[in-house]
Amino acid sequence: YEFGSSENISDAVTLQEKNRTTLVEKHKDWLEAKYAPSEGNIQIARSANVYKNILFIDDRVPHPALGSGYPRCANILNTLASLDFNVTLYPLQFPREDWTACYETLDDSIEVILDKGMLGLEEFLNSRRGFFQYIIVSRVHNMEVFESIVKRDEQFLDSVKIIYDAEALTASREILRASLLGQEIRGKEQALMIKSEIDKCDIADSVVSVSEQEAELYSNHGIGSVHVLGHMMTANPGNNSFINRDGLLFVGALRDEGAPNVDSLLWFCINVLPLIERNLPRIKVYVVGELGAPSLFTIKKENICFLGKIKDLDEIYNQCKVFIAPTRFAAGIPHKVHEAAANGIPCVTTELLAKQLNWTDGEELLIGDTPDEFAAQCLRLYGDQKLWKNIRKQGLSAINNDCSQTNFQKQLKSILN
Repeated sequence: YEFGSSENISDAVTLQEKNRTTLVEKHKDWLEAKYAPSEGNIQIARSANVYKNILFIDDRVPHPALGSGYPRCANILNTLASLDFNVTLYPLQFPREDWTACYETLDDSIEVILDKGMLGLEEFLNSRRGFFQYIIVSRVHNMEVFESIVKRDEQFLDSVKIIYDAEALTASREILRASLLGQEIRGKEQALMIKSEIDKCDIADSVVSVSEQEAELYSNHGIGSVHVLGHMMTANPGNNSFINRDGLLFVGALRDEGAPNVDSLLWFCINVLPLIERNLPRIKVYVVGELGAPSLFTIKKENICFLGKIKDLDEIYNQCKVFIAPTRFAAGIPHKVHEAAANGIPCVTTELLAKQLNWTDGEELLIGDTPDEFAAQCLRLYGDQKLWKNIRKQGLSAINNDCSQTNFQKQLKSILN
């Protein structure tokens, strides 16, 4: 009971004042390491450690099953937490989330700022002024929101390092999309689109790209500090042999009409699959991913199996023989191909994805760009056990080289240094 040893509050306060000097003398070293009792120090003093504080701004809580760069984001956040940083995630576009779901994805030491979103960002930044040593902003549209706030009060930049995580150079993707739709964008306009996107990160102290290919574009546009941070992946190949597998596998979020995954699956089903069926009339195509695009509901074929979103893909990776990634426009680096290769299922991709990965046709994967080429490569891989084993082996080797946890941590540390 507070003041239980005193007859009244006044006597208790008198004793406290008398003994304060003794307390301070005895615990002088400990007290000197603490913050002064002012309102401005509350946020800093609430952490018992002396780790640096990082704010990470992205669209949403990065559940890996959502695809679209979120598996990489989840790895970044959880790795930062393991590297002795105090990490705060601010979901800007989709600020509502279930708390249990948050911490199924994120380390439980990570602070998540829910229910504020775009309208609450400026107030939040002001309330934490001077608290963060680093602010990492992911994706260009989030950088636009952040930049518009900070440019109204540039003193905010004095004590914090701003890092722009490009995730993907979206202008490149839109240029490819327009070309496929017959809306060719001329060279000067392409250059302006790319420059316009890169210019939006001009307040950043450094830029993080997912591939050497895109990093070079930022460097060529005068960005002095550019880093590359790809994916973190652990090889986990299934134990099913070539002869015990069957079917083609497609994995990707299929929510939005016109998105790269939706376009590629439609292209494959309409243009490529009939060519494969001439040789393998009963071949199954398994499609994993959240289904929402209306155009995909028009696909009515018994051998195309839409499985929806699956939390654990180990079984389906171990069941299928060939992974397909017929992507015709995209930016960044294809996480799904990395994941498939890590799970020991050889891949057929377009040249676009192979270039993003810096992988070689006939070594880590097979490449096909036209319907005839893509179908032929699927049939080769599906029917040639020796080739299948070789591609699988080299894909796993590439994962160990390109996506190791050690390299990921090392790259992340170098960005923050």
